[in-house]
Amino acid sequence: MNQKLLPRLTAEQAVKRLKTLNELMTSHSNAELASLDDHPALANPVGGPAATTQDLKGWQAQLLERMSGYRTGSTISNNQHSLELGRALAEIINPVPADAAHDGVWSFISLHMLPELMLARWPLTSDGTTTLAVDRWIGNQAGRDRNYMKLAWRRWRILGPVMLKASPPLGEDEFGGLLERTAVARNARLVQFAAETVVSFDTTQMGRMTFTRELMKHVCYATGARVLDCLDDDELMSVVRGAAHRVMLAGLRPS
Repeated sequence: MNQKLLPRLTAEQAVKRLKTLNELMTSHSNAELASLDDHPALANPVGGPAATTQDLKGWQAQLLERMSGYRTGSTISNNQHSLELGRALAEIINPVPADAAHDGVWSFISLHMLPELMLARWPLTSDGTTTLAVDRWIGNQAGRDRNYMKLAWRRWRILGPVMLKASPPLGEDEFGGLLERTAVARNARLVQFAAETVVSFDTTQMGRMTFTRELMKHVCYATGARVLDCLDDDELMSVVRGAAHRVMLAGLRPS
């Protein structure tokens, strides 16, 4: 694990930087938008050494190189971009738990370190203008908890091995179905078993997104009667299989 502490933006700093990026995009290329030499973010003062500017630039270069072969634009390519980005963030930066849990770190990564990758995912409009989405660029500090860097990293950390099996790649709606319910999202093993079930699902019977949503609804029902954290892997898998069976029975029942 990387032991260097990452810079953290305050909510005020993140909003100000987003405004600055909106202004810079009309006169700068995407590659010129990063700002690692001059920024207001500070690392947590305790817990280890802070990453140097050289560290940050090294990680930035590795991430840009890793992601250079991935395009966006279609649903499948966008999902693949998210998958590979999460993997790259985990393998190259691998933030310590305290940093990963701090929204200011993810704001710094998206707004100062990797705006080029953010704009690869959400390019400028055809007339050369855009309004950068607060939810995607900043996230929880100024909007909904949807910072693109944070979610890509989190999905890979929880579901990486399963994501590699999915064809086509799991999409954002499916990830939302798997991870949005707090009653089950804290149990990583349970979410992984549910994701494996989704990946192996026969989509000729119903849409994968519909199946994901209904599966997690039925899994969530089971949390009211049992403490699932105490179950072993076989017992957890049995819970997921039972939920999948009930979803299929309901889906095949005549209306």
